[in-house]
Amino acid sequence: MKNKFLRITAILLIVGGITLFLYPNICKLIMKEKNEEITNRFDNISEDQQEGDYEQAVENGIVNDEGYMIDDTGEVISDYPVVFSQDINRLHADSISYNEMLREHQNMDCDFSQAALDLSDYGIYDGVYGYISAPTIGMNVPIYLGASDSNMAYGAAHLMNTSLPLGGENTNAVFAGHTGYFGRTVFDYLPNMNTGDTVSITTFFDTLDYRVISSKEIGATYTNDIYLVKGKDLLTLITCADNGKTRYEVICERA
Repeated sequence: MKNKFLRITAILLIVGGITLFLYPNICKLIMKEKNEEITNRFDNISEDQQEGDYEQAVENGIVNDEGYMIDDTGEVISDYPVVFSQDINRLHADSISYNEMLREHQNMDCDFSQAALDLSDYGIYDGVYGYISAPTIGMNVPIYLGASDSNMAYGAAHLMNTSLPLGGENTNAVFAGHTGYFGRTVFDYLPNMNTGDTVSITTFFDTLDYRVISSKEIGATYTNDIYLVKGKDLLTLITCADNGKTRYEVICERA
């Protein structure tokens, strides 16, 4: 009986050890699949824009409160929420205005976790503004507005008072993402990027390609590289390093 108990204990320890060893990779695989699902859905939503606007569509009984198309009985008849061209046009115009405001005055005395724009005002209720992809490291992650802990855990979180990712001179779109601990693997592979690698930003409006021009480890409170640079069209990606004691950043310029 004692020997049987010891055998069972040994087996459980072995299984537990294997599970613990594999857990980080399992988490990364699950997150990658989830992000692929979100970004694929974004492409479908973006390509299937409807005429009109969300509020009118709700009033007319075309969609429910979450943006899914419904029939006369209220039954959902779409696989994903839809967006409306008038709302997306407003979002584009307001995003441009936001970037123009930053060109006049970029105030860094702010709460970076706040969203630059409230996407629900435009009939977008999943919080996804677009996505960032980097083929050389297999990265494909949704963009959320506001560098809250939750947004950094599940996607590329846009820092308040940095440019929204529209491109153009005097812009620097800055995104932060978690790395280095279980279940939070958004920017795990940023240190594997090399100068010249491509990073693409896809939004409702366009797909923009950037090239990595530099990467480095910086102090946890270093903010010099998140400012606009005159004449430059930049994209900056930031994550934790050295168990959160420092930061690692990748700076890209429009190709």
